Amino acid sequence: MDLTWITLLGGLCLFLYGLDVTRNNLEITSGKHLRDILGKLTENRLVAFATGLFITLVLQSSSASIAMLVGFVSSALVTLTQSMALILGADVGTTLAVQLIAFRVADYSLLIIVIGFLMVTLLNQKHKAYGKFTLGIGFIFLGVWQMGQAASAFKDSESLKLTLLLLKDHPMLSLFMAASATALLQSSAAFFGILLSLAHCGILPFHQALPMVIGANIGSCTLPFLVALKSTDRGRQVSYAHILLKISGVLLLLPFLGSFENLVTHTAVTASRQIAHAHFLFNFALSILFLPFINFGAILINKLAPLKPEAEVFGPKYLNRQVLTTPSFAFGQAKREVMRMAGIVQEMVEKLFIAFEKGSEHAFTEIEDSEDRSDILYREIRKYLVELSQQSSSEIQAAQQLELIILTSDLEHIGDTIDKSILPLIRIKMNKKLQLSQQGFSEIRDFHQKVVENYQLTISAFDTRDVELCRRVIRRKDQLRELELELRDKHSQRLSKGIKESIDTSAMHLELLSYLRQINSFISNIVYSILQKENGHI
Repeated sequence: MDLTWITLLGGLCLFLYGLDVTRNNLEITSGKHLRDILGKLTENRLVAFATGLFITLVLQSSSASIAMLVGFVSSALVTLTQSMALILGADVGTTLAVQLIAFRVADYSLLIIVIGFLMVTLLNQKHKAYGKFTLGIGFIFLGVWQMGQAASAFKDSESLKLTLLLLKDHPMLSLFMAASATALLQSSAAFFGILLSLAHCGILPFHQALPMVIGANIGSCTLPFLVALKSTDRGRQVSYAHILLKISGVLLLLPFLGSFENLVTHTAVTASRQIAHAHFLFNFALSILFLPFINFGAILINKLAPLKPEAEVFGPKYLNRQVLTTPSFAFGQAKREVMRMAGIVQEMVEKLFIAFEKGSEHAFTEIEDSEDRSDILYREIRKYLVELSQQSSSEIQAAQQLELIILTSDLEHIGDTIDKSILPLIRIKMNKKLQLSQQGFSEIRDFHQKVVENYQLTISAFDTRDVELCRRVIRRKDQLRELELELRDKHSQRLSKGIKESIDTSAMHLELLSYLRQINSFISNIVYSILQKENGHI
């Protein structure tokens, strides 16, 4: 292979690698803020637009952002209307990266790499991500520089001149070729990197590059579309909305392409700057034009691609595999699913006493159904966390994932304790028509209530990471252990008095206390890791 082609391909690979490094490390440093923003997202279209722009700045790819949106909408975390505003913001966000590439910062790429290397070497573990992010920026610009070096070698290429001459009078063919190339690269930024390299060397004039700019915008719809094919009807609607927005914009622009070219040429002198400006102005104009009408757009998408009635099948609601490559988002989704599982197990714990007191078959059925649902979530969460652990993640993210694994395991133990140990005891009580003494019944009821309260307190402490709540959980755990010993002693006293109900239900009474205390111990375990973290130990 000719050395020039090797340089071009090597530069492209460096560019793509740099994008990946910057995205991963900027996501590590900003991921929590992104999760918070998405969590607070409202129907306000301007807020959604700004969110889409910010997410794309972090992920360095509008295609990746919109592919992620497909998963969010599939899980009903984001509405179709919100997603359309997010798409418009994402498309504007990706143009800012191209603007940065258009500056001749590539000449300083090696200096940026040196700075990034020093930061990685000298900074502590907590701040190394900033150094790796800087390294990624250096790789991006070094890739652009290498592609520019390769492009300059094509300056006198007769085949390239002939190709450009053929394309000169066929803008639609240029548009189609650019869309195809962007689809193959699955990165509009990478395609624009090649365009800018050719423009820097004076090979590609702006009037020939303009149809390619428009085509690259259509090609950027490919990745979200491919992701949507494996998604739900809701997820596919997001992809259709993205394609509709882009194609509508292109169809509106084509009759005025000459006027648009004249407008852009007045904004900059060099072809590379003009290409970057055209990309920005096209997407910014789309957002201005369509943002006020996204509600109508959502209605149109629902007409063109109506949702099919979905059978009610229980399963994970938040575990989107489309976001696994973005660990902080994936962790946020996993945590939501764990909290959902915790809610189901909490219902089991709360309904225990109804089943115990009334011997209600309905309560039994509800508890058993809840156990089946929690088992499904347990398996899916564990599988998801294993996949997440295989992605690149920071030490902090790995510790957070471990916390989720601990909590899901303890929730599963609670469900098993109820299903396999406590419910059979209650069945025996029902079948033999056994009755606890009045005092024994009151003690079991009060002990159960304290376990429920501690469960609620622990879940709140885990969700808020409130250190004082964690300490209260541990204190209450110790108090419950002492209370169990005290209640065992009181039960022994009733036995010594020969109280018939206490004698008949002695084994059941003591086992119930033991199992309830086990439930309390399982759920309280998670607060220890939170407190260890606060003390500086991961």
